[in-house]
Parts: sequence; C-alpha cells; structure tokens
Amino acid sequence: MMARERDTFEGVLGNETALTLLGRALRTGEVSQAYLFHGPPGVGKRTVAVRFGAALVAGDDAAAEDRALRGLHPDLTEVLPAGAFTTIGQVREVVRLAASRPFEGLRRVFILQADTLNVQAANALLKTLEEPEGETVFVLLATSREGVLPTVLSRAQAVRFNPVPTSVVAEFLEDRGAENPGLAAELGRGSVGLSLRYAEDPEFGELREAVFRAGFAFSEDFEGRHEVVGEIVGRAEAVGAAREREALARFEEPDRRAKDGAKRAGRAARDGALRESLELLALLYRDAAVVEAGAEDLVANTDRVAEVRDYVDRYPGADWAGTARSLGEARAALAYNVSPEATLEVTLSRIRRKILARSPGSSTSGSPAGA
Repeated sequence: MMARERDTFEGVLGNETALTLLGRALRTGEVSQAYLFHGPPGVGKRTVAVRFGAALVAGDDAAAEDRALRGLHPDLTEVLPAGAFTTIGQVREVVRLAASRPFEGLRRVFILQADTLNVQAANALLKTLEEPEGETVFVLLATSREGVLPTVLSRAQAVRFNPVPTSVVAEFLEDRGAENPGLAAELGRGSVGLSLRYAEDPEFGELREAVFRAGFAFSEDFEGRHEVVGEIVGRAEAVGAAREREALARFEEPDRRAKDGAKRAGRAARDGALRESLELLALLYRDAAVVEAGAEDLVANTDRVAEVRDYVDRYPGADWAGTARSLGEARAALAYNVSPEATLEVTLSRIRRKILARSPGSSTSGSPAGA
C-alpha cells in the first residue's frame, strides 16, 4: 500500500470524480495496469496523467516526484506522436522498455495519446496492455472513447474528464490577477489551460486578432485572403516557437534529447494553435448566430459584441450557425497533415461563398473599421 501524505492533484480544477478515483488508487496501491483518460482537449487530462504518473513512480519520495514532474525521472515516459500519429516504431520501443524493471522507481509509467495510434501501432501494444510485465502502468489520453480502437479500449480503465465550469475558471483566473477573467474563461470553453493562455499569453491574443480579421474578410479577393491566412499561420508559428523556448528553459545545458523534445513540443503547440484558429472561427460564427437571434448575453467574445453585431447587420440572412458547423471538414484536414495554409484558404473561400449566397442584398465592398 502506498501512503500518500501529499495532495497530488492540488490546484487541479474540476473533475472531482476522476481525481477521487485516482487519489484512492494512490492511497490504497490498487492501481490498474492501464487507464484511458478521455474528454475534450484542455480539461486537465495530461496534467493529471503526469501528476498521477509522477506519484506512481516516486511513491513517498518527494524529491523523486518533483523530478518526475519536471520530466527528469527515467521511469516516467511521455510518448509524443511523430506528426499526426504515434508510429509502430515508437510503440515497439515502449513495449521493449515496459518489459524491463524500473530504473529506480516503484513503477514504470508510460503516457501515450491513444487516439493517435493507428491499427498497426495499437496492435503492437495490445499484448503488453493485457499482460504488462512487472510494475508497468499505461495512461492513455484521448478526446473521446469513440476515437480509440475497441481492442485498446477494452484493456483500460476509462476515466472521464469533463469541461470545467466557466464560473470556476473565471474565479481561478481572477485570483491570479487576470485582467479580464470572464472573457478568458469564455474563450477557454471549459479548458483551464486554454483559458490561461488567453489570459496571460500575448501570442494567443494576437492569434485571436488574426482570426477575427480573417473570419470577416468577406470582401477580400484571393490575395487578401492569402494575406490574412498567412497572418494566422505566422501567429501559430510564434506560439510554437515560444513553447519550444519554454521547454528548453527547463534545462541548464540541454542535450540532444532535450532539444528534440523541445522541438516536438513546439510543433505540437504550433499545430494546436492552428486547430485553435478553427475553433475561434467556429466560436465567432456561433456568436454571430446568437446575436442575430437576439441573445447577446450568450456571446463568448464579450469584448467584440458591437463588431459582431455590425457584421450581422451587414449580411442579413446569412447562415451563421451553419457556417460554424461547416468547419468540421477543415478540422479533419488539419488532423491529416494537409497544408494549414491551403486548408485555411479553402475554408475561408467556402465560408465567403456561403455567407454571401444567403445575403444577396448585402454590400461586398469595404468593411467596418478594425476588420
């Protein structure tokens, strides 16, 4: 039995049911061989996985747990996808390591993104998930159970993570001294991490501004849309570069492994920012729909209500809600490594046609100030 005197999940907001279950496992030592943490992006799955894994490998050794939390413990391994997928080569290396004894900890813990495993990689992992050797624990992360192969799903204990209530996030941000906690909480859409980025990271603020300019660029020609798309991609690249610098800053003298890890983290942050640009577009058009419906109190972009209303008045009859829903195809294209520039340009072109087709009496010349 592992006696736990420290609160492993202190400061984690929401998802009390999941945290209670995992805390009980740490206290009693009754730990499953594999877990599946599933839920929307940014609701704490990875944070909890790292803390849970650090506690598992360290036991009651506070110094070892601290090293694990900083990514410096050899028995806690997070496997990041090589691009869109976790490869069979990466999984085979995990299987090889899982068959050996821990280097120094009580257990070995591997954190993988389950919805990035293709069929071959998942099959390579199945036997180890079913019959892990020694004290190995797998923590698999996924945005939904549906995105995980049934054979993997059946071998793991599912733990659901839900969006954190906006009011809870806003209170947390206010306690941190955020300038506009309510807005950041709305933009985060139940994700504490994303809300923090909007509250404290100027790069995300600039990404949002670029998306606003692109999202309402209905009067722009191809060159104009190409320019605003380039701005979005540039802002995403800046987010990735900042994340890479953050990762490197954890090491006084980063070695090759640390540098490679920082580059992967940077690419993941860039890709995440590109995906977020599509979510911001959808949120923008959703706001236009609720403004048109006379429900301005439901707008997420609370600081831009007048601007959104101006565009709703400019394009009467536009299918704003349908436009928001239509962004699913663009999300899928990004997931399969289609060029982000091409994806965004095609998406904005389709949106322009969709909006203008439903508002034939609207003017297409010029745009409101600040667009």
